[in-house]
Amino acid sequence: MTKQIFTILFLLLTSPYAFSQNVKISIDAPVALNNRKAILLTREKGFAAVVHSINLGFDTTHLRMDQNLLPDLYQLQVSKMKGSLTFFFDSGTKIKLDTSDVSKSVVTHSKSNPDWQFFQDSIQRPSDARLNAYVVQEARARKRNQADSLNYWLGLQDIERKDLMSKTGEFIKYHPRSYVSLYLLKINWYALKNQGLFEKLDPALSQHRNYKFLRERNKPITRAGFP
Repeated sequence: MTKQIFTILFLLLTSPYAFSQNVKISIDAPVALNNRKAILLTREKGFAAVVHSINLGFDTTHLRMDQNLLPDLYQLQVSKMKGSLTFFFDSGTKIKLDTSDVSKSVVTHSKSNPDWQFFQDSIQRPSDARLNAYVVQEARARKRNQADSLNYWLGLQDIERKDLMSKTGEFIKYHPRSYVSLYLLKINWYALKNQGLFEKLDPALSQHRNYKFLRERNKPITRAGFP
């Protein structure tokens, strides 16, 4: 009997559902869109991977996902509809679908998404706007073969990128319990790794895959013969 119990426990622990959770997402859409396909994708440095396919028309969709995957940044796309919505996904998230442009949809019931919106509105988007303006001026200077002007605009771009990293680091520093900080530190690790930001993160985030990734990256580099 004891052997049978251990066998059952082993099968349960090694099954694909042993470390998964029931995740809920609600998408409020017009009846006309019932059975339209939507997909959830992860977003990292411009790359995407299909995570889940959803049929519209249900009050709540239940997904099976690994326990350490949420909260995290995801993207929602709907077939035959314009735009895509990038948002921080927590179990229980609700989305009011904008049928003219998916990117304008409203996200609620996600504890992490307000932090993401704050970072986007106060740091990322203003920086992107300035950088894009400098790139336009660089192109004009390059076209006119104006070396001094070209170097000026290239210099401003470099300053802007450094300023963005500085402000990103400040955001992480002052939001140590935020999964958004965890995400930002992961995607900007090589630029921020020497600022001691990982140590400032709240240990309550430690079960997330991004925390585990950063913990491995944060281990001291050792060489043969040296501690």
